[in-house]
Amino acid sequence: MKGLPDSGLASEVLLAHCLGIGREKLFRDIDSPAEDAFIARFLELADRHAGGEPVAYLTGLKEFYGMEFFVDHRVLIPRPETEHLIDEVLIKAAQIGEGCRILDVGTGSGCIAVTVAKKCMGSRVTAGDISEDALEVARLNAVRHGVQDRIEFVRSDLMDGIDGPFDIIAANLPYIGKEKYNFISREAAEFEPDVALFGGSDGLELYRRLFAQIRDSSWKPRYLFGEFGFLQGDELRALLTIYFGGAKWEIKSDYASIERLFMVEFPPI
Repeated sequence: MKGLPDSGLASEVLLAHCLGIGREKLFRDIDSPAEDAFIARFLELADRHAGGEPVAYLTGLKEFYGMEFFVDHRVLIPRPETEHLIDEVLIKAAQIGEGCRILDVGTGSGCIAVTVAKKCMGSRVTAGDISEDALEVARLNAVRHGVQDRIEFVRSDLMDGIDGPFDIIAANLPYIGKEKYNFISREAAEFEPDVALFGGSDGLELYRRLFAQIRDSSWKPRYLFGEFGFLQGDELRALLTIYFGGAKWEIKSDYASIERLFMVEFPPI
């Protein structure tokens, strides 16, 4: 649009957001003049983005699994890698069938819980998080997608305070290490909440705690799915052997052929 600097994808998204239109309409109206107020707002957001602030926080929206989720500084921005976890959960939920009970541990924005509830209409989903701020965002997303009646939100420290049993547990816990496996962008470190990023010195502390809770529980899910970080596959294998030696487990690569997911299948009781 006239009066605005040339831009890349991020700037196009910000401009469309400022104008309250879709990117398609933005291109159709490329020769239309832009009002000064819109130019000023766009330049403000563009300047903040140039300083590292993620576009999703500037617009308040992030696309995930073909759906738009509200996000702000209280929650981690959903990553496309996590869509693979959704795929795996949905496959097993479909096999289990009507009434499948699913627990999303560390729900954050609710992207996993809401997507599963939306795509698997016969499921019942519980979403837990230690952060009440995150749960507020997740509830907004449940309402946004019309699944608030099929998700129970619980403030919990991993599985503490959550009543089972569940058929499937899904966990995308913080897995960035403070010391080891500290693979994190400057933008994420500066703008996304620490509680949603870091999982102890090696990034796996929360998984150790979750695995211990499941091992010591009076019930076991049929399946446990989790996401982990770059180069953590071998340590996950060791942990899965220690905590779930009697179960069948495997490590799965994401769509970029990077080890990213684990699945545990527990023997029937």
